[in-house]
Amino acid sequence: MQTDISIVCHHEKLTSYCFWTRYHVPRSWFKQSGNVLVIFEEKGGDPSKIEFSRRKITGVCALVAENYPSIDLESWNEGSGSNKTVATVHLGCPEDTHISSVKFASFGNPTGACGSYAQGNCHDPNSISVVEKVCLNKSQCDIELTEENFNKGSCLSEPKKLAVEVECN
Repeated sequence: MQTDISIVCHHEKLTSYCFWTRYHVPRSWFKQSGNVLVIFEEKGGDPSKIEFSRRKITGVCALVAENYPSIDLESWNEGSGSNKTVATVHLGCPEDTHISSVKFASFGNPTGACGSYAQGNCHDPNSISVVEKVCLNKSQCDIELTEENFNKGSCLSEPKKLAVEVECN
């Protein structure tokens, strides 16, 4: 399971001695071994009070609007006339995990942010089942915002978005 490292800064008298109280260090910055962390303490804090914690990445979110087409630059061929320009949600779990559940999916005008998405007043009720069909038990998946996948007939006055939150295990 992929983990990230968080560093917590404490100062007994003034928290302003710490520029941030939490520092996030992505796991991708670390090598398998031989990592060295250097801490510069300039304002009289106590480095012995620094705490380290691991955070497991268990969820992935995405939000894509239909008016922002996806283009795969690696396979783009100007002369073929078959350039992929369909808006697409790309989801991928950390190494050695897969999409185990769909926590939220809404095609329409969802609101909120990752971890707190909510359905708007325009919503395709088949959104979750479409995402489950394409993504469950895969380490990564692509969901195209097409007529075949979603009901684009409702809410004609505004571009629709697909918001997705999945659990990785």
